[in-house]
Amino acid sequence: MSKPAFIVDGFTEKLVIGNMCPGKPVSRTDLNGKSVSIDAIANKVASLIRLFNNRHYPIIVVIDREQREDNCSDLCQELGNKLNELGLNDQDIRICFADRMFENWILADWDVFETDKAKPESTDGLKGSSEIKKILGSYHKTTEGVELFLKCNLETVYQNSESFKNFVDSIPDINCRELNFDK
Repeated sequence: MSKPAFIVDGFTEKLVIGNMCPGKPVSRTDLNGKSVSIDAIANKVASLIRLFNNRHYPIIVVIDREQREDNCSDLCQELGNKLNELGLNDQDIRICFADRMFENWILADWDVFETDKAKPESTDGLKGSSEIKKILGSYHKTTEGVELFLKCNLETVYQNSESFKNFVDSIPDINCRELNFDK
C-alpha cells in the first residue's frame, strides 16, 4: 500500500494538489523561478524527502520548467540523477516538470476561460501565467489559478498537455479522486 507525498514549487501547486489528492502531504520547495539551478532544486527536494523519514512512498515531485532550455524529459532525468548523487537512490521518487509552468495545464482546457479568443495550437511551452493574464485582464495565482484549475476537465488537460499526461501517467498507482478518469 502506498503512502504518497508530493513536493511542488509553490502555494498554487500545493493548493491544487491538496484538492486533487486530499489527505496526501504536499510540501513546497519555494524555489520556483527561471534562475533556480537544478542543483538547488535537488538539494531542497532531498532535504524535504529526508524530513519524510521514509514514511511516504512514492514521492512525487512537480516542478515548473520555467525558462530552462532543456526539455521536460531531460530535466526529469537530470534532477533524478542529482537526487541519486545525494544518496536518495533507495527512494521511489517520481519527477514531473510542467511545461513551462503549472498554468500551462490550465490553458490546456481552453473552455475554462469562456473566451472568444483563439486557442493556441499548443499550450505547453507558452508563458502560462502571462497568457492567462492576457485572457482575463489580470491574474492572481493563488486564488484564480486554483479556482481555474479546479474547474478544468482533467481528461481534456490530459489530452492537450504532454507534460500533464506525463505527470498523470507517472502516478497510476496513486489514489487521487480527481485523477480517476479514462485515459
